[in-house]
Amino acid sequence: MPAKEFKLPTNVRPINYELSFQVDLSKFRFSCKEVIHVNIARSTSVVKLNADDLDIKGVRLVHNNKIIKPKVKFDKEREILEIAFNEKIKGNAKLLIDFSGKLNDNLLGFYRSKYVQDGETRYLATTQFEAPYARRCFPCFDEPEYKATFNVSMEIDKNLQAVSNMPIKQEIIRGGKKTVQFEATPKMSTYLLYLGVGDFEFLEDRLGSIEIRFVSVPGKKDQGMFALSLAKKFLDFFQKYSGVPYPLPKLDIIALPDFIVGAMENWGAITFRELYLLYDTKTTSTAVKKRIAMIIAHELWHQWSGDLVTMKWWNDLWLNESFATFMAYKAVNAFFPEWEMWEEFIRDETERALDDDSLKATHPIDVKVENPHQIEELFDAISYSKGGSILRMIEKYLGEETFRKGVSNYLSQNKYSNATSEDLWVSLSKVSNQPVKKIMSSWIKQAGYPLVGATRQNNKLILSQHRFVFNQTDNKTKWMIPVVIKADNSSDPLAGLLDKKEKQIRIDQSISQIKINYNQTGFYRVKYPDAHLANLLSFISMKHLSSLDRWGIQNDYYKMCLNGDVQLDKYLEFLKSYRNDDNFLVLSSIYGSLRNIYFVFSREAFWQSIWPGFKEHFKEPFRKLFDKLGWNPREGESQHDALLRDISIKYLAFAEDGDVVKIGIEKFEGYVSKQADLHPDVKPAVFYIAAMNGNERTYQELLDVYSKTQIVEEKRLVLTALGQFKKLDILKKVLEFSLSDKVRTQDAAFIIASVSSNPIARELLFSWVKSKWKKLESYQKAGQLFINILEAFVSSYVTKEDERELRKFFKSHPVKYKMTLNRAFERMKRNIHWLESNKEVLNRYFS
Repeated sequence: MPAKEFKLPTNVRPINYELSFQVDLSKFRFSCKEVIHVNIARSTSVVKLNADDLDIKGVRLVHNNKIIKPKVKFDKEREILEIAFNEKIKGNAKLLIDFSGKLNDNLLGFYRSKYVQDGETRYLATTQFEAPYARRCFPCFDEPEYKATFNVSMEIDKNLQAVSNMPIKQEIIRGGKKTVQFEATPKMSTYLLYLGVGDFEFLEDRLGSIEIRFVSVPGKKDQGMFALSLAKKFLDFFQKYSGVPYPLPKLDIIALPDFIVGAMENWGAITFRELYLLYDTKTTSTAVKKRIAMIIAHELWHQWSGDLVTMKWWNDLWLNESFATFMAYKAVNAFFPEWEMWEEFIRDETERALDDDSLKATHPIDVKVENPHQIEELFDAISYSKGGSILRMIEKYLGEETFRKGVSNYLSQNKYSNATSEDLWVSLSKVSNQPVKKIMSSWIKQAGYPLVGATRQNNKLILSQHRFVFNQTDNKTKWMIPVVIKADNSSDPLAGLLDKKEKQIRIDQSISQIKINYNQTGFYRVKYPDAHLANLLSFISMKHLSSLDRWGIQNDYYKMCLNGDVQLDKYLEFLKSYRNDDNFLVLSSIYGSLRNIYFVFSREAFWQSIWPGFKEHFKEPFRKLFDKLGWNPREGESQHDALLRDISIKYLAFAEDGDVVKIGIEKFEGYVSKQADLHPDVKPAVFYIAAMNGNERTYQELLDVYSKTQIVEEKRLVLTALGQFKKLDILKKVLEFSLSDKVRTQDAAFIIASVSSNPIARELLFSWVKSKWKKLESYQKAGQLFINILEAFVSSYVTKEDERELRKFFKSHPVKYKMTLNRAFERMKRNIHWLESNKEVLNRYFS
């Protein structure tokens, strides 16, 4: 449908919402008396606003002191409430709406979340409104550009607490109820409103006049100290970086048992899944500690970019998410430089985005959005990670301080309002005198990214560009590429713009080593001639290139292999130059590549005959690291060593190293029998080994750990390990468990994704999905949960027969998330093509 049929008319705009809620947790119900102050710019007899899953009791309009009773019509498909009058109205008016709704269990809108305290199941009420779900809580103009102020009150049981965006103004107790009134908010978009009701506990701190609170269910506030300290640090950091003071009097960070996404930037009341906020010095792993810091920093930056300044429409979602992604790394790196956050950025953001964006089924960063269902699909690697990567690229091109000044101007000029990508480019151009809009338009307006070719002719370096895309030739698309080149050991890299399809650069003829995309600051891949690549590999084997550059050369070459430009035997030979590497960024990428070869080829008839050679091919660097680091973390060791130990143990277990597997199983048995403890940094590998080599008893032991532990991270570790069993009867039980009431709805995806990554489970998984489709299809209401399950499931198949059967299934069982399905099918086709093109090559190489 055209966008105009879903978007609201611009003639009527809200000024203020008065929302008086009554929340009944015992009945999972809420009701509300709502007053919307609106301005009607041009005479009209119809007002349209959004609503969904609400019981509208009555609607009136007050205009010029006259009460008008309108006719009300609801369009369910478009989620629009149409209020029609017998006369035309203009100017200021008030809409009075009485309605009620259910505290649902879909984790969107106004919903209920359950937890166990003292053996008793209890509930809290909370909200998740992004993207188009405020309309499930109250009728509203549910589009980002319709900013208004909010006056909120909630009538609740007097023994409970209420939390919203602003501080409490007053509480009035009557009998067993109390009404909590909050201060008025600044102008903001509907999706940023927050409502929370429950038996909450609080930890408090201050930054100047700003009150900062950690909020949780009872018994967990002691796990909030780390998060509270980070919130204070990052709030101060972003105020100084942006030059714009945090505009609210308080900031809450709220840990929720049930939450559909990782976190949500509600202004002044940020919500988090417990996994990403709770920290315990004895039980939290190094990896999760970093993840907690990253997510808090991400949401804190949103208080400026997203909340204070909001995209005008969802096509500019990237302005919110990419910015927060990039700035989170900057903030965390400022306080924890030993965590090597920019290496993590390359691994978690750039690599993920480069992979997704190499598919035809990708989309531009600035993408046309026509209906609410499309919005959910935009919370992906393109909007977050590609956008963050190109911001890093333009910052490096302009200079960090110039970039910061441009960002500060952008925020100052657009605060309490809406902005577009162009507003950011204008601010950056003014402070840099560079054609930022021209450069960046090529990156956000068109899909994909370039493969830069580099050839050498004496004192000339010839650079060319064409789109890097699977199974398609695209020589027309062109980017303005900020290129950074490192020559030999010179301290100053060469920098410039590749703004043509081909460009020559003069270089000194004596230069022997040239690395394009120095330190991986650009969002593109590089293809070198074989002779030059061989020269680079000699530097790699001696580790004379930075870890970022060693990662880049390897990752580019592997992806060219996956795309069919390089044969698999060449890639395996290429890896021999990395056998002395000891960097986590580099080795984790290679580990992922080898696991993917196993994932695609291991069900072929020849696999068992080549497996002994394959598993030994790159075992050496992991064995060296394990021999150095051992099983037991040392006090005060670096996070890099902790991550290297984990990946070394996992690779050796994958390669069926007898000693590692034996000790891993012993450690698991010692832990579940309570005869020995497990360090949190070792626990992921031990659970992985136990499941991979486990039986029915192991399965029951893992379930026992899951049911008894109060550590949220440990529960997740069990769920992700469960999919790695090699016995089909156990995997069937695992899949059944994923949909049981013992697993939180949000966590089902952990199990299904884990099973999807197990090649043994493919036939079983498809059969199970077909038998459970009615239940799985109902998750479409939960948006991201269904998207994650759909992509993991469909992407896991590797044969033409699989593709035929899956296409047949989805033809008779259509889903609304078409972009996700198309992307998953293209990943499958890439696997099919890779398998067909390389199975003989692989068999020959190890025979």
